[in-house]
Amino acid sequence: MLVSFLFLFLVGSYENYRVNVETVKISPYPVTRSGNADITITGYTARISDGSVVELTIAKASAGDPKTSSIKTYNLCDKVRCPIRPGRFSFTLSKIFSNEELKGRIYVITVRIKDAKDTSMCVVFLCWVTDDGSTSLIRQSATMMELE
Repeated sequence: MLVSFLFLFLVGSYENYRVNVETVKISPYPVTRSGNADITITGYTARISDGSVVELTIAKASAGDPKTSSIKTYNLCDKVRCPIRPGRFSFTLSKIFSNEELKGRIYVITVRIKDAKDTSMCVVFLCWVTDDGSTSLIRQSATMMELE
């Protein structure tokens, strides 16, 4: 099932990124405490620098600033065939939550593609993990994206 969400405004605009995200798929959806989640991001790019990494940050949502729970870094070439050519591409981050994180409630998930100089992509969304399911909101730079 494809569900559309309106993205909240993020500082800057998506034109500032070299990757335009088309879809973010959370699987399984909804996320439950008895499982884990994979995230698949599909988008388009004009170019992504060699040596880029994917950074996944999971932070506990709170009344103030989110409290970082974990940061995981992946070599982008371990997730997609390199060199990345202009056009459509997709990658999956598997089993993103630790067992401890699955005990939590609400998380701010940030997925970035970056190199030593700058960030090519940044997607931020909320994920509620409950006993019976989750609801997620995703945002990227004043765009409309879809959540499968």
